[in-house]
Amino acid sequence: MRLLKKNRLSFSILLLLLVSQFVLTPFSSGSLPPSEKWFLVTIADQPVGYIHEVSSRKSAGGGEVLLNTSDMKIVLNRLGSKVEMQFATEVEETGEGLLKKVSYDMRASLMSTRTEAVVKDKAIEFRTESGGKSYARTIQYSGTLLGQEGIRLLSSKSLKRPGDAVEFQTFAAELEAVSKGSRKVLMAEMLRLGGKDIPTLKVEEFIEAASVKSTAWLNSDYEVVKQETSTPFGPGVFVLADKARALQAAAGTELPAEMYERSIIRSNIRLPKARGLEYLKVKLVHKDPGLGWPEIKSFYQSIVSKDRETLVLEIKRPRLPKTAPFPVSMNGKNREYLQPNAYVQSDEPRIRSLVGDVIAGEKDLFKAALKLERWVSENMTFDPGIALAPSSEIFQNRRGTCLGYATLLATMARAAGIPSRVVMGYVYALGMFGGHAWTEILVGDDWIPVDAAIVAEGVADAARLSFSTASMYEGAGSLSGAGPQLFGRVDIRILEYAAADGRKIVVPEGTFPYRVRGDIYENPWLGLTLKKPAGFKFAKLDAVWPDPAVVALEGPGGAKAELQQYYLLPWKENDRSAGEIIGRLDIRARTEIGTRNGLPMFSVASPAKAALVIIDKPEAWVLVAEGKDAPKLLDLIASSLKFKLSVKPTSR
Repeated sequence: MRLLKKNRLSFSILLLLLVSQFVLTPFSSGSLPPSEKWFLVTIADQPVGYIHEVSSRKSAGGGEVLLNTSDMKIVLNRLGSKVEMQFATEVEETGEGLLKKVSYDMRASLMSTRTEAVVKDKAIEFRTESGGKSYARTIQYSGTLLGQEGIRLLSSKSLKRPGDAVEFQTFAAELEAVSKGSRKVLMAEMLRLGGKDIPTLKVEEFIEAASVKSTAWLNSDYEVVKQETSTPFGPGVFVLADKARALQAAAGTELPAEMYERSIIRSNIRLPKARGLEYLKVKLVHKDPGLGWPEIKSFYQSIVSKDRETLVLEIKRPRLPKTAPFPVSMNGKNREYLQPNAYVQSDEPRIRSLVGDVIAGEKDLFKAALKLERWVSENMTFDPGIALAPSSEIFQNRRGTCLGYATLLATMARAAGIPSRVVMGYVYALGMFGGHAWTEILVGDDWIPVDAAIVAEGVADAARLSFSTASMYEGAGSLSGAGPQLFGRVDIRILEYAAADGRKIVVPEGTFPYRVRGDIYENPWLGLTLKKPAGFKFAKLDAVWPDPAVVALEGPGGAKAELQQYYLLPWKENDRSAGEIIGRLDIRARTEIGTRNGLPMFSVASPAKAALVIIDKPEAWVLVAEGKDAPKLLDLIASSLKFKLSVKPTSR
């Protein structure tokens, strides 16, 4: 059963953003003999990988050519699962530093994606090989493109003292984008490296495509020997190091739990029936206002107000689309959303064949999309080790993160002749907002959200914030969008929400998410109260994803109980949903069926563990008791559990 688990939220997106911020900064050797450097990569002072660079010069065509190869590897062990991303880049530029050619391999899954970008006069010609297929495209540019050596030479001529600045234009390979950049001297500083103090220029660097400023330290040859940038997980640093130390870091590390908490945002309240939410109004508070607010409007999302530090958004769940035919005819407006590319490989014969079977006989575009959504949801398995993969690999192995779910659904939609794109943003789940990816399909002139990883009935719910969209035509980097400006850099406060009846609930400033009065726990937003037995104490009052607990109780002799909240797949029958929940609880006993307040109820008990499952679609409430005479404890707590109470919000 696709209950919401930790695996549904996109750590892979955040990792992609993190890597792009590192690799964009040029660092190269100006010396004539071949030069080799190793850099240690750390996040929040934890070693996570390395950058290895080799630079050399050669004569070619009557001139001099500088070759720079760079290999970057980041390895994280996240809750027992290895997540690995690797970039291998070859850059060719003239002796004067003009960019000629960039080749790069990215491996964030079982397969690698290789792209070759050849710089011509005012155009860059791309050829990408992915999943056994080749895709070509061209982008136009104006002005001059500097390579890594070109930026070094420009810096050496113009950066001497605090306040000196340079501007340039380059090609950011990892984001596959032509980008403006700048450097500004902050101060001269002695930097200790390898047990020695060396003189450096400390500069502020900005690569426009990454939307994030970083700090770099340049040695006397104007080579970068250290760089620091802000990431969703804390400060990210690469620094010149010896080979052994750098390679050791690539073994990966278990990042502290608090680091991951930086990538999620605790909600001020728990939303009731979030997967059925019709309306949401939130206030975003920027932790780094200097980065500014990106353009984040969409068909179902609008800006109410905005200043330097805050932005108020309204998200309205789109209405069920009217009947529309498909396949959709390709035109200039929808071409990139119907054509295959290196990641959305809708020309893969096996995918096209399956899509025909899944939607066989369907005439309505949106109903066909929902059939595809269901197939992806039921047939995919989460794999945190696959950060980013082409859809041919995702389809073959049926594994990926929420980004994989979104990419495969977008691919299958295009194979059916339905325009599609991938969305990146935040989704609400179990008391927090986390990074997430989903899919949008074009119905008429409207982009309609559908989500195969966190599923709602029909159109995707309003409990989500869209930050950027991508057809993936421009490569993996097009996913980043507003991410660098927002992920890990904002707080989110829920101001209002509404369910299917349209009644808007206002969340006053300073409201508590719950209230404990003596032996009574009250949650006005979820509409429930619970009384603890004598000798017990409340626990897990502030648990959020990935923990499903709303409130727990701890008693004498190791006795304990927990009230949990789950989201259910809309198409599954109640008994099947309850059976799968009970199966995960590993209670071997007969299941009893009944009702509670008119809702389907399922109970199961053994002497040491007992559970009660109440189905209130699109959610399930699960009360679990453990310890000596668990059934008696379950009955005692269940008798005090009341839903849908009208409790006034509590203020500070």
